[in-house]
Amino acid sequence: MSQSVSISAAFEHASRRFADRVALECDGAQLSYAELAAHGDRIARNLRARGVGRGMTVGLYAQRSPATIAAILGILKAGAAYLPLDAGYPNNLLRFIVEDSAPCLMLVQDSLLAQRSDGVFWGGEAVDIETLFRSLDPVGGDSELPAAGPEDVAYIMYTSGSTGRPKGVVIPHRAVLRLVIDNDFADFGPDQVNLQLAPLSFDASTFEIWAALLNGGKLAILSAAHPSLDDIAAAIAGYGVTTLWLTAGLFHLMVEQRLEALQPLRQLLAGGDVLSPAHVAKALRALPQCRLINGYGPTENTTFTCCYTIPRDAADTGPIPIGRPIAHTRVYILDELMRPVPDGEHGELYAGGAGVALGYLNRPELTHERFISDPFVPAPGALLYRSGDRVRRRADGNIEFMGRVDRQVKINGKRIELDEIESRLRSSGLVQDAAVTCVDTAAGQRYIAAFVTIPDGKTASVAALRAYLRQELPDYMIPPTIMLLEAFPLSPTGKVDRAHLPAQLVATDPQPRRAAQNELESKLLQIWIQALGRSNIGVDDNFFDLGGTSLQLMQVHAIIRSTLASQLTVVEMFQFPNISALAKHLAPGSVGAAPSLSAQERARKQHAALGNRRSALKVRPQ
Repeated sequence: MSQSVSISAAFEHASRRFADRVALECDGAQLSYAELAAHGDRIARNLRARGVGRGMTVGLYAQRSPATIAAILGILKAGAAYLPLDAGYPNNLLRFIVEDSAPCLMLVQDSLLAQRSDGVFWGGEAVDIETLFRSLDPVGGDSELPAAGPEDVAYIMYTSGSTGRPKGVVIPHRAVLRLVIDNDFADFGPDQVNLQLAPLSFDASTFEIWAALLNGGKLAILSAAHPSLDDIAAAIAGYGVTTLWLTAGLFHLMVEQRLEALQPLRQLLAGGDVLSPAHVAKALRALPQCRLINGYGPTENTTFTCCYTIPRDAADTGPIPIGRPIAHTRVYILDELMRPVPDGEHGELYAGGAGVALGYLNRPELTHERFISDPFVPAPGALLYRSGDRVRRRADGNIEFMGRVDRQVKINGKRIELDEIESRLRSSGLVQDAAVTCVDTAAGQRYIAAFVTIPDGKTASVAALRAYLRQELPDYMIPPTIMLLEAFPLSPTGKVDRAHLPAQLVATDPQPRRAAQNELESKLLQIWIQALGRSNIGVDDNFFDLGGTSLQLMQVHAIIRSTLASQLTVVEMFQFPNISALAKHLAPGSVGAAPSLSAQERARKQHAALGNRRSALKVRPQ
């Protein structure tokens, strides 16, 4: 099937061909392709009755679930595009996104919305997804649902923006079909079981969902909002997962902590950042039946642009290339004048073909800057996306990532524009100027550091700045280190000289950090130091204020589970985010209480628990 149809049309083809096969499985409930198609039709007609039509946008504030997948399908069948919103975003950021994108309706999980404590970001009509999904009442309306075309918008995803506000990437239907239909960078087919692990607001979910559902495979949904490494291991074993996508950071962590849990996989795709050759080599040795693929690509070119199947004899030193362009994709390596560079020389990667987005929503100037006419293809309307990535083509034809041409960075797979953080700090009214940089530690950790100057006669605290940023930015963009400076070092041209910002970052909190008071706090402190790559930590410090990410929280959780407290959940880690509170929660009798279990034994225990929760009930439309 080519890119000449819509996602919903391609799914209709799959649902007729694989009508009785399982399409979705989650916590014991299963839906066949025919059942999922019926749910999608009914939701689409419900949306049509509410005025939703072709060319409109429907917001989606929900976590992974069968109801959410059915809602996405219903939105597309109604001819509209879906706008996934991250429940972890602060209210001000969500409000900006919905004001910018102007959805006509919001589909929400009422239970998720009730957990918000920072206000309402949406004042229009909202419909509970679970109620909509479980309603078996027939809905009248058009006998035929509108047929979307390949150039119609399928979804809009917001990414960090260098101008101080996020930008909405507009992805058409043909870009998604190009990713998962008639492509060979991975195996697609009815014998594959894909795990849906990525947040819906992360474009890896595009691959996870549609690689399965447009090819007759099964989509296994990990419903936990904050899954642990054990949850991932149990899902792989329990659902029989064969295909898994992991960010580079999570791949490294699974290799370090739960390598045996990956053994059932047939193909494992990892990327979003540079892969560690040592972790790759270790995985290849332990997973002889698994195809390991390095996946590279920006959101603007629909998840993957290049892929590289890593050979089994890959060395544990030297960079892992990003490979070659996948099918229906063109890649050029160009210099500043847009001339092709010789093999081996550095240039900027430009991506063309069917995966290129339509541009940025409501940002014509930025769209014109980043999406340009393809000078190498005579077809009218052919575009190239300017990635900003520096690469070179090796002698063997594979492309190697060399860095960025701008100030965009990636931390744990998250794309971050440092200029956006600077802009938010300057607009706070608390600082005179701001400079933000990315720091790489000797331990291989990476974090953001902000340097600010304060206007004469005014005072500001690190706590106040951090509190302001929490209202404006996602947690992963908040600098763990904020330093107050009297003045910035300047270059001869009078610009801030970021290369000469203080090399030795020190704690700027006015209060001294409290040391560990007992054995348990000491053990937890050492675990935090290992995970965060820093030593200046007190038992009252908030894990996330120190720059801790969700990935590092998973690492800490895994170590605590295996050494101190085998029953600790990830949710409890969020509830007790400092060492003092966590130690009180774990005491008494936690030290040494955890049994020694292998990764396979842990997975079997969690798989058994999953089986005990399962019910024979299958939600069937009537």
